[in-house]
Amino acid sequence: MRVKITMAKNIIFIPCVPSKHLSDVDDYKELSLNTWRHYANRVGAQLMIMDTPIRNPDEMKITWQRWYVHDILESNNVKYDNIFMVDVDTMIHWNAPNIFEECVDKRGAWFSACVDNDNLGWLKESIEGYQHMFPDTRVDWETYFNCGVILMGKKHKDLCKTITTFYETNEEHLLELQHKTLKKGSDQTPVNYMLNGTKWKYKLLSKKWNLTHMMRKEILNYFMFVDTAWLWHFNGFEKTMRTQVMQAYWDNFGKNYEIK
Repeated sequence: MRVKITMAKNIIFIPCVPSKHLSDVDDYKELSLNTWRHYANRVGAQLMIMDTPIRNPDEMKITWQRWYVHDILESNNVKYDNIFMVDVDTMIHWNAPNIFEECVDKRGAWFSACVDNDNLGWLKESIEGYQHMFPDTRVDWETYFNCGVILMGKKHKDLCKTITTFYETNEEHLLELQHKTLKKGSDQTPVNYMLNGTKWKYKLLSKKWNLTHMMRKEILNYFMFVDTAWLWHFNGFEKTMRTQVMQAYWDNFGKNYEIK
């Protein structure tokens, strides 16, 4: 685990662990991290890269392991108040606003995320496929959020514990759903159910903080996405194409980032 030591209490946390499910991480991770190092330095945040899994990621996906974030920070003696947890297949604009100033009040960060309902067919199947595990809860596709960009605070440690306990209790069934029967995501839909079925409230951020499925939105030509959002999520790509698009962005705009 690498920790960039600063005095900040705002943490940018990026899981970055290759696995058979994320076999191309090493191809593009530095392209992503180049932008996040610049951003962390500019907004006075502490960047923490989770490059060591808690368990074998081929068994327990890193998307589930990331919810141990509070335990990981505390075991590394990292002081924190607010956490911006982002996927490693993201890049952030060199002049993006300070998320911690925009979305944190005197009570700390809300649990905040962006709506992700671009692929309605996938979404419908995923929501219906996990419904039996949450019979008394409903998830509305209009407010379904993506777990690849999450803002939260120290006060959400109990919520994250609820998520990891849910996985530990239901691991065998979840693995069956993820790899054999349903095959519609891992943690994202269960976490949507949990947030809708508990005392925890969440806030929806502007889509500018998580622009997903850019190929489907047809905004790759001429790098139209650059002026469309602050944070770009390169999901929904074939693996080789994702790296190519991220590399092309860096080749054209990398000069705007001051790497330290």
